[in-house]
Amino acid sequence: MRKISALLLTLATLFSLLAVPAAAAASPQLVTSGTAAATQEIKLTGIPNNCQSFQATFTLSNDSADYGFVADNDLMLLPGIYTTYQHSGGSVTVYVTAKSGVLTDTGSLTLGTVSSADGSTFTVTGMSGVKLLDSYTGDIELGGSSGGSGSSSTARAITIKASTGGSVTASAAQAVQGRTITLTATAQEGYVLESIAVTNSAGRTVALTDLGGGKYTFTMPASAVTVTAAFAAQSGGNGGATGSQPFVDVPAGAWYEEAVQYVYENGLMSGTGDGRFSPEVTTSRAMIVTILYRQAGSPAVTGSAAFTDVEADTWYTDAVNWASANGIVSGYGEGKFGPNDPITREQMAAILCRYASYKGMDVTKRADLSAFSDAGQVSDYALETMRWAVAEGLITGTSETTLSPAGSATRAQAALILMRFAALEG
Repeated sequence: MRKISALLLTLATLFSLLAVPAAAAASPQLVTSGTAAATQEIKLTGIPNNCQSFQATFTLSNDSADYGFVADNDLMLLPGIYTTYQHSGGSVTVYVTAKSGVLTDTGSLTLGTVSSADGSTFTVTGMSGVKLLDSYTGDIELGGSSGGSGSSSTARAITIKASTGGSVTASAAQAVQGRTITLTATAQEGYVLESIAVTNSAGRTVALTDLGGGKYTFTMPASAVTVTAAFAAQSGGNGGATGSQPFVDVPAGAWYEEAVQYVYENGLMSGTGDGRFSPEVTTSRAMIVTILYRQAGSPAVTGSAAFTDVEADTWYTDAVNWASANGIVSGYGEGKFGPNDPITREQMAAILCRYASYKGMDVTKRADLSAFSDAGQVSDYALETMRWAVAEGLITGTSETTLSPAGSATRAQAALILMRFAALEG
């Protein structure tokens, strides 16, 4: 069990701690819907105005489902708030404490929502084990389980700062540590996204993955985060680009400088935040397919690919369905495409070769790979397409003697390959 603050307690210790008298005379009342649903909001009345810490166990009508708890967004915006929960059978125990101030001064408190993982419906039938304190108890982690399966988690707020020239939305208003969050940046007419950044509560930058199409993902840290985006007015004459690339981590004379400027000016790739391009960060399979789909003119798509991990109506759904229908991608097998997986160099060679064939380009050229000591590591399916990509100069060695076919294609490498392919396509 990890140490969170100066205090680390097991579940049994937590119960004994919260039994210390505080607002002991209070008698909170549960307010919840009597209609069965897959998600139930939990509200309370009768909370004393000096309550700084609260714990209760909520009984659920369906004891066969797995449940999760997400704290209310307004609650998570309170200063120094900490929440955690534990699920066991047909009950969920919720704990919340505020480092400063009180949980409510109105007598009512919306804790958040309990949801079933499989979408099965249930009701909240009761509340027991209510504990109240008029002091902060420290960052406490629930630990242990009285039997059966248990789970615990902490949800933190995701705050998005207002921007001029565009907006950003997140896939969740709050999230537990380790959850993948998707950000969608939308520029207003006449503007382009210049930068987007996520910072934790200590002001440190959280790494972003650029999925293309204004989509970014990050992994939620163990703190609240703030999302900041900047949009710049377009300058005329170059398809909406703002001019030369603005990235502070793309030095003049870098081998990828021209390629970064090309993909930036043509709207193929954008920054990762804080004025950075992050040339060494990997690119995803969905992003590459989407770029090619746009270059093909975003043709109408009929039907859908049989990929179980490509949901309907995502930003890359049409691109993947189009690529699958035209033999440009085939997935991993067993119905998997891996849209968010980093694309490897040999995968990129295969996809580009198939796309070139789709466009009617000559794909007969072949290179001798014997100069590369790791040529034998090229997968069978990608051998001929890798030979083509090397022959056309799209992919070069990572050194004089290595090809690194299974290595992830970085953003800088992807930018260079896309620029070379555009020149090849004419």
